[in-house]
Amino acid sequence: MVRIIALIPAFNEEVALGSVILRTLQYVDDVLIVDDGSTDATNQIARLAGAKVITHPNNLGKGEGLKSGFQAIGDDYDIILTIDGDGQHNPDEIPLLLKPILDGEADLVNGSRYINGPEENTPAYRRVGQQVLDKATNISAGIDVTDSQSGFRAFSSKCCSCFRFKDTGFGIESEMLVDAAENGYRIVEVPITVRYDVDGSTKDPVTHGVGVLLNIIKDKIQRTFNGNK
Repeated sequence: MVRIIALIPAFNEEVALGSVILRTLQYVDDVLIVDDGSTDATNQIARLAGAKVITHPNNLGKGEGLKSGFQAIGDDYDIILTIDGDGQHNPDEIPLLLKPILDGEADLVNGSRYINGPEENTPAYRRVGQQVLDKATNISAGIDVTDSQSGFRAFSSKCCSCFRFKDTGFGIESEMLVDAAENGYRIVEVPITVRYDVDGSTKDPVTHGVGVLLNIIKDKIQRTFNGNK
């Protein structure tokens, strides 16, 4: 029996989280919520919906949320699935992400909005920024992915120990791809859809994108320097 758990870092996601959990539980054995310092009813709703919950007393960032979740899960499951708690991702697409791992074809499956070309609902300014981050991630990791910032992913348990969890924020998405690639794990992309009408992000996308890009470049320089010592 393959045991599967969904990991959802959540910060003030009371509106959509209950539905995401209930729909996700149709495809996985358990759901683990990392409540990253929410000030709303995220924690209570997660528990009522049947999820396990880890609580951060303060908002530490998505990278720290994933770090806490992966550490808590340890070796208890064969596959870890990550999905956003705001309702942007469609839980009914979870089987698409699980299949390459179950079939022995991948170690990390990345859900991509752009694998079949431009996604018509993506705001133009966001897509330009995404393309820059995709290019930077691909150069840094030596891979060719079409959606480096996707939070909808599946991981075989055997690759989980390679993640450094150095980036505390949203740059963690690129960092995890870099770590998996550098350790020789197989990365496969599958198509997913996304809803932007439920985007609850409070971060300015330009400032956010620049911050992620700088972290990718800084990390590449540090890894290159350390490798040449």
